[in-house]
Amino acid sequence: MTLTSIDDGAREYLLALADDEHMMGSHLAWWIGIAPFLEEDLSLCSIAQDELGHAIAVYELLVDDVDHFALRRQPSEYRSCSFVEMALPQWEDTLIRHWLYDVGEQIRWNALVDSSVPELSSIAQRALAEESFHRSHSTLLLRRSLSGSEEARQRLVSSMESLLPQSMTMWSPVTGEVDALAGGVTSLSSSDAETAYSEAVQADLNEWGISLNWAPTSAPHNDRVARVEGFDEFHASLNLVLDLDPETEW
Repeated sequence: MTLTSIDDGAREYLLALADDEHMMGSHLAWWIGIAPFLEEDLSLCSIAQDELGHAIAVYELLVDDVDHFALRRQPSEYRSCSFVEMALPQWEDTLIRHWLYDVGEQIRWNALVDSSVPELSSIAQRALAEESFHRSHSTLLLRRSLSGSEEARQRLVSSMESLLPQSMTMWSPVTGEVDALAGGVTSLSSSDAETAYSEAVQADLNEWGISLNWAPTSAPHNDRVARVEGFDEFHASLNLVLDLDPETEW
């Protein structure tokens, strides 16, 4: 059901959330059939489905034609952050992004549980329960992988050093955030969420005995209006089925 009770600013805020979920779910789905072992193949399939389901649920609050909106927009019209747009063909990078994104998503969805928009609150409660499973999965797998060979640990730590700074783009200011806060759509600003995220990530690193030369930096202000290199090709790949059969439904 498309909402008419929220203003354009809050809609832009929700669009960024939905686009993040869409891109993350689509990138996780890329691993279906090629993950390193069967257990993770099945797990990532389920998690990708959840993330895409979250995206659809929020899109349905914004527009009537979800398929066209989700897939047929021009690349410049998306509001996803660069962290979820990047293609990561290496397994260790996918695992680290999976963990970092799940940490952030728990914070973001938790801020929507008591939303002034009842439909969004309902979506958030369901999404938060699923994100709790996602984070448990990623931290358990990461903990197990870090306790393996020294080579495996070094590759994961190197990936953390590379992706942690990029992950801060999840908290890039969103057009409409002021309206969303004022209207009670969300209860947490990007800056406060960024602080909570940094503390949660550092707590995990401390638990795993990992010391990184990393200090949280403020997210860039223009990240969500620019697309990463290779986005056009990835966007085109998402449209392959619709190109073949325009009447199909996502």
